[in-house]
Amino acid sequence: MKRRTGAGTIKPAEPATDADGRPYSAAFNDAYHCTDDALGQARHVFLGGNDLPGRWRRRDAFVIVETGFGLGLNFLATWAAWRDDPQRPARLHFVSIEKFPFRAQDLRQMLEPMLVQPGMTELAPLVQKLCEVWPPPVAGWHRLEPAPGVVLSVGFGDFFDLMPWLRAGADAFFLDGFAPAKNPDLWTPTVFKTLGRLARDGATLAANIASEAVQRDLIAAGFRMRQRDGYGGGQDVLAGAYAPPYRMRRYDPPAAPPQRSREAIVVGAGMAGAAMVRRLVARGWRVRLFERAQAPGTAASGNPAGVFHPQLSVDDNVLSRLTRAGFLYALSRWRTLPGGLPGHADGLLQVAMDDDQAHVLQQLMAAHEYPQTYARWVDEAQASALAGETLAHGGIWYPEGGWLAPAMLCRAELVAAGPLLDARYGVNVERLERCDGPNGRWAAIDETGRVLAQADAVVVTAADISQKLLAPYLAPEFVPVKRVRGQLTFLPPGMLTDLRVPVCGDGYVAPSPPGGTGPITGATYGFDDPSEAVRVTDHQANLRRLAALLPAHADALGETGLASEHAAAELGGRTAFRSMVPDRLPMAGQLPDRFALDAHRQRLAGGHLRDLPRLDGLYASFAFGSRGLVFASLCAELVASQIEGEPWPIGSDLADAIDPARYLMHWLRKS
Repeated sequence: MKRRTGAGTIKPAEPATDADGRPYSAAFNDAYHCTDDALGQARHVFLGGNDLPGRWRRRDAFVIVETGFGLGLNFLATWAAWRDDPQRPARLHFVSIEKFPFRAQDLRQMLEPMLVQPGMTELAPLVQKLCEVWPPPVAGWHRLEPAPGVVLSVGFGDFFDLMPWLRAGADAFFLDGFAPAKNPDLWTPTVFKTLGRLARDGATLAANIASEAVQRDLIAAGFRMRQRDGYGGGQDVLAGAYAPPYRMRRYDPPAAPPQRSREAIVVGAGMAGAAMVRRLVARGWRVRLFERAQAPGTAASGNPAGVFHPQLSVDDNVLSRLTRAGFLYALSRWRTLPGGLPGHADGLLQVAMDDDQAHVLQQLMAAHEYPQTYARWVDEAQASALAGETLAHGGIWYPEGGWLAPAMLCRAELVAAGPLLDARYGVNVERLERCDGPNGRWAAIDETGRVLAQADAVVVTAADISQKLLAPYLAPEFVPVKRVRGQLTFLPPGMLTDLRVPVCGDGYVAPSPPGGTGPITGATYGFDDPSEAVRVTDHQANLRRLAALLPAHADALGETGLASEHAAAELGGRTAFRSMVPDRLPMAGQLPDRFALDAHRQRLAGGHLRDLPRLDGLYASFAFGSRGLVFASLCAELVASQIEGEPWPIGSDLADAIDPARYLMHWLRKS
């Protein structure tokens, strides 16, 4: 299945009301709610129709899937019911889509006047928090956590660009699109079959209409439906349960995990490991963290500054969609760190290096119409004003891009984990072994054969030892990690004092970090280069790129200035090694079970990644290349969601692109 052309562009909803003062959608020529007591209607139709909160009690987690987020009143009503229920599940997942989402300020403008309606006052703090975490209107899934235990996954885009790729096991459905006469696309047999593929056994469904055609098509998709009285004597509505007479889908949704001790082992304390620890601890897991170095964030994560921004493309390709999801999710998580962001997210410039590239970037921005809070084109004068330096060309301004100190981020995330984390430094994990049969726990073992710890799940985040640790379970040729040498150059503290934000192009330069040695520029890209030494020639290469990036300083940075052999030899720097695989995408997810694979190899050769048997309890999250800041949090959330059987934060199309079994799958298909 392919995404449709143009699926990456989102048209935001505009705030409006009808003649009666009710919130109104110009796109569908209809009101968002047909009664003045919208909250009462949401509670009657959707909570009552799904027997909530009764059905979620005595559950660890509960998943609701909705068609049509609108103003979010169904979500707010559900959140309030969960908040007020002492027997609530530990985690509430609410998954919804919206083709025409509001901007954050417009959502607030529409919701706040409704708080005077009956019962709505109690929602005021929830409305405030929802608007605070609401993402910009860019396409794809957005994972939001407005409160501990409440997870809102909202997809911006068309149903058929998002829902067929969703990996979630739904316990309840809210069907709340505009009426079929206004929005027929959301009330079709294909939509209902797609929902059926997400339904867990016993899942229930409620709809805000009682059309005979809708009822008939839901029954055909496996839902047993009945009519209920509408709210306040209004039109009848539908309620029912998923009870297919036979298996109606090829793939089952992710299953809820069995009861476990909820103990995990994480190997590696770089950006990947620190993010992984935090996402597991957020779910109540106790984590043993093992790191060979004497402190967290000492390898590539030890660079004094790293820049972060999404990657854009004309065709909105896999890398663009992944970095968009990762960038926005990382920002949302960093901003909840107790000490705040260890850096700056107040802007980054990606400048064109020549006129042709400037033209290409302008065309790209015109094609997608991104919101200005996400990315916008700036001309040469605007770019220079934003950078504080004279630039030769315009470029793309990312208002929330920026830089931070990776090692400080690692430490902050580990501190935020609190007492559920047991971190051990200077400890080498030599191998991983299964205990007590195929469904047993995992053991981490050191070079002397001593068992360091046992746990239900292990996540390998140390890319440089990933092949060794995973070799018994996935051959090294299917974990094709390469180390790529990169050298940074530290400029003298007195240089580029006017530089306000990071500037990227061919290389990058970031302002001097607090207490740092000066601005930082780089980095080189050296394949098959194992040298750890800081080299003068690499300083000179970095300075030449910087001179092209900031032409006003070309003389000072040139061969007669800082790039002279003598001056370059006096500069400080740092060498680190990025880890990446040939397609330059991460390896994140559950490992395949090669022993079970042998028995089904011929059948799987023409199959899909979801067909592969998986090793219970063994996961990976590594090989981020030079995009660790953008990828670490998202990959950690994906792995944690897989461990817990929760809805994934990205669609399966993107998850497949970073699946650690993908190189094995390529080989199976070829062979």
